[in-house]
Amino acid sequence: MKRIKQIEPWIDNKESDYIKKVVSKTFLTEAFETEKFEINVKKKFNSKYAISVSNWTAGMFLCLKAANIGKSDEVIVPNLTFIATVTAVLMSGATPVLCDVDEENFSLDINKMKKLITKKTRCIIPVHLYGHCCNLDLLKKICKKKKIFILEDAAQAIGAKFGNSYLGTIGDFGGFSFYGNKIITTGEGGMILTKKKNYSKLIYALKNHGRSNKGIFKHKIIGYNFMFTEMQAAIGNVQLKKLPAILEKKRRIYNSYKLHLKSIKSIKFMKNLNKNKPVYWFSNIITDKKKILKKYLEKNKIQTRDIFYPINLQPCFKNSKLIKNINGNFPVSKKIYNNGLSLPSSYSLNDKKLIYIIKKILFFFKKN
Repeated sequence: MKRIKQIEPWIDNKESDYIKKVVSKTFLTEAFETEKFEINVKKKFNSKYAISVSNWTAGMFLCLKAANIGKSDEVIVPNLTFIATVTAVLMSGATPVLCDVDEENFSLDINKMKKLITKKTRCIIPVHLYGHCCNLDLLKKICKKKKIFILEDAAQAIGAKFGNSYLGTIGDFGGFSFYGNKIITTGEGGMILTKKKNYSKLIYALKNHGRSNKGIFKHKIIGYNFMFTEMQAAIGNVQLKKLPAILEKKRRIYNSYKLHLKSIKSIKFMKNLNKNKPVYWFSNIITDKKKILKKYLEKNKIQTRDIFYPINLQPCFKNSKLIKNINGNFPVSKKIYNNGLSLPSSYSLNDKKLIYIIKKILFFFKKN
């Protein structure tokens, strides 16, 4: 048995053949193919506007800038997330405020969040970690009353829903990451979604050096360069067609793990809210035997991955004055990190490999 990777993208000759056609046109900077990709995303996820960006970190930064969020403003973020959620806030000049997460769905703990809201709170970023989400109805109600923006970090949740709406389309802003290990990929890249035309226009200008069109040299506002490319768009348009098959395969993998491992008392799975129809970017388990299980699986050529390292424990933020609540107590985040393990979840994971992984885990717990 060759080493089983924890995650890898589904890339084949469909992407390579199509990208050759796009490259042959010699127009490689953001143009017609990118516009096609944006239109396809809008249609797929029922979003009024979609703006491609060089990466989702830049996307979150641009959303905050479009909302005029910066110095002296506070943005509440989950303590359990990839570090980009926090660095995007720091890029804007605002202050991230850390909040612990729910133990079952790894999403923002709204009860704890409510206690962190101050007069300086301008935005809340619910991170839809591993395709799950918090109670967005309740979050919207709170934010509407207090006039707080919602920026959905749906980097890992493309295709997931809350009620009848896709995650990423519910807040004032939202979007996806197309990094190499995400559900679909363009290598790097991201997509911003918003309901309002004025935000869409402003975000485009901000990502395009502060101008509404390329090829002009008068810049009305200070902008940046977070443009997309035609090659990325070509891959994205092919990947979008594969999305239903990828989501279905990941769901089947997750259900297989859950079915065959449910008898093990020391293993727990994430639980989604009733209205949340998650996607299973990664299949995660929670066990107090994580460390020795991880070593055992690695010896058996099965790659796993840790859950994200809590923000308050990040070495780069130690005693940081840039982040509010950095020295707070986050027992749930710490527990999830210590006990959480992501199992192989790729589209390419066949039944033979899946059965092998399950058998190895069952044998491990029989002996331990």
